[in-house]
Amino acid sequence: MKPLLAKSIDQGNLSLFDHTLHVMQAIEYMSFHLSPVHGFDVSLAKKGAILHDLGKAHPFFQKVVSDQLTEMDLAENTACPHRHEISSILFLPLFPKEEWDVLIEMVIGHHKSVQHDRRERGLLDLVEKIIGGEQTVFNRHAQDWETWMPKALRVAKEFNIQTNPISIQEAKEAFNYTLDYCDNLQIGWSRWRGLLMGADHFASDRMHKTMDAVSCFYKQPDLSYYENRKDNLYPLSLLPASSQKPHTLVIAPTGAGKTDYLLRRCQGRLFYTLPFQASINAMFDRIRHDLPDTDIRRVHAASRITVNKDNTLEETHLQRHPGASIKVMTPHQLACLIFGMNGYEAVALDVAEKDVILDEVHVYREESQAMVLEIIKTLKALGCRIHVGTATIPTLLKNHIIDLLGGHENVLEVTLPDHVLTQFNRHQVYKVEKHEHIYDIVEEAITSKERILIVQNRVMDAQFWFTELKNKYPDVPSMLIHSRFRRKDRARLEDDIQEFNKKTGPCIVCATQVVEVSLDISFDRMITACAPLDALIQRFGRVNRKRTKQSIGHYKPVHVIAPPEAPKSALPYQKDILDRSFEVLPDHGGLLEETKLQSLIDRVYPDETFNLVSIDGHLIFQQDQWVIYNLCHHPRTVLMDVLEVESACVIRHKDVGSYRKPRSEFRQNLEIPVTWNSIRHLYGKMPALEGVPENPLKKIGHSPLVVPDDWYNKQVGLQLPKTDPTEPFNMRSI
Repeated sequence: MKPLLAKSIDQGNLSLFDHTLHVMQAIEYMSFHLSPVHGFDVSLAKKGAILHDLGKAHPFFQKVVSDQLTEMDLAENTACPHRHEISSILFLPLFPKEEWDVLIEMVIGHHKSVQHDRRERGLLDLVEKIIGGEQTVFNRHAQDWETWMPKALRVAKEFNIQTNPISIQEAKEAFNYTLDYCDNLQIGWSRWRGLLMGADHFASDRMHKTMDAVSCFYKQPDLSYYENRKDNLYPLSLLPASSQKPHTLVIAPTGAGKTDYLLRRCQGRLFYTLPFQASINAMFDRIRHDLPDTDIRRVHAASRITVNKDNTLEETHLQRHPGASIKVMTPHQLACLIFGMNGYEAVALDVAEKDVILDEVHVYREESQAMVLEIIKTLKALGCRIHVGTATIPTLLKNHIIDLLGGHENVLEVTLPDHVLTQFNRHQVYKVEKHEHIYDIVEEAITSKERILIVQNRVMDAQFWFTELKNKYPDVPSMLIHSRFRRKDRARLEDDIQEFNKKTGPCIVCATQVVEVSLDISFDRMITACAPLDALIQRFGRVNRKRTKQSIGHYKPVHVIAPPEAPKSALPYQKDILDRSFEVLPDHGGLLEETKLQSLIDRVYPDETFNLVSIDGHLIFQQDQWVIYNLCHHPRTVLMDVLEVESACVIRHKDVGSYRKPRSEFRQNLEIPVTWNSIRHLYGKMPALEGVPENPLKKIGHSPLVVPDDWYNKQVGLQLPKTDPTEPFNMRSI
């Protein structure tokens, strides 16, 4: 007899039995290790794994995975979409009724929000919108019941579930019970739903390797390496990290040993957050070097594919899954916790009562800063130990974070005394009133055989200066790095910048904010667009960064270009903040003194400017309580709308063929991340790539925009037109 399928050919051609087995293996291990915190019943969790996909035995689903759909099938599905999880709950009679509530929590919403699903395919959505309502939905999901129900029972029986034929009346009772349960959802988040989703996603990814892969999860990292590493050059390494206070706030200059100190404050599995992809990659490499036998993972938009220096690809399946000993990520990967996006329960299970490091917390702006503060509130509610690290922070923001963490009695505050801070004076500041003066500065630096780092606030400005200087100095090694490169090219550039960092002769690196945080590079001179003072201080940390006993008291130049006149030209920053930042800086080679930074920061951010952007309307945790219904989640577009993160992507025309390949491991590598605002004006002019993945029932949420090949090259990246294209870019292959 032909086995029932759970996955189509392009998804692994996996049988329903095999997939169920893999989910059982994953959920057994996960529930056991999560039980001390969340109190899971392992045997009940395994029953949820057995039940969750039995509905895939439905004839319609089997046609989908076998690629045998007819026009009539598609028409039926348009009239009333089939959801396999709804068919699955018709098998609740296989289990004791006292277990039904938990089984429903695991099964009925493991793919869709039961209400207000983005495509209106949750159980309550279908009952409300489909003609005939409850009866039509039931009939659709029990269609040909007597034919396929025995096939599903045979799968359940293979897992030692006592099976008897389930009558259509019993199936209807299970459906009605589930519908009633969902009609009376409670406020809060479901641990059981998160458990099943985590196990199901992991098993779908690893398939036959599930058992071997999951066995390395939930291991406590040995962080004693950082406790034993002490050096007078890193004064924080000399301070004790033990305290009864659960939370931490460390304010210290770049190079003071802040990372080691934050890690010393952690007691077990931990999540380390940083703001930029480049800084995440650098921190990941650093910790992996320090702790080579530890399960360390990184998560950002491009992290599923690692491009090695020899241009080979290394697939990193485990990164987004739970159970890492150490996970390095951006706060945006934790944002699902506050916005209630799909899968937030699985993240909450993973992070609850763990250590979370929020490093370089000062660099976020407006909505993103508000997001980070809301993440702190939610993490605290989940019992996390939260450790905040920063080089500079306005006093009002510092006090606000301390209040969120429960006050001074719960927060270990760590700073360095003035006599130590003076050893971190490293930069002489020169103000540049006109952009054309940059040429003279670069000429002087090249003559002196210096390595120059030029940082701009906008991609187009970085591209302009790279092109200008490359043409002017064709024999001087130069490179450009920013966010609008194909992900595979961006990975190569992050390796390249380390090579430029090691050069002994003159070189030029042009960049945007992507180099601002945690990159272990140390150039001889910087030219930078004016940015908020706290961001500038962080940028300056990429010059004269390496400290030795001999280097203390030796200074290097940083040149800051005056803010633009027009507020629009100051974006992504506020012009008044740029003006105040430029004003408080020393000039004519004056020393930027570490002991005075706090007063300068507070002059840039006076009390009246500390007005956080409100994002309350999007939050699921407010005023110390959850405000989302169990088994529901919000669409991901909420985060995109609120934060305008790099939430869209484009691809080159020549990459379309590779991008279309089913389950292509290269697909993400070909994407060029952009913000929605940067490409909004191109809609209608540029074609969107439709039909990825190639399944008539699955449409991607946001198809990539296809751009002409001549808009991109590997040295400069994507160059978007400043004005709308006069003619649409038509391509027959799209």
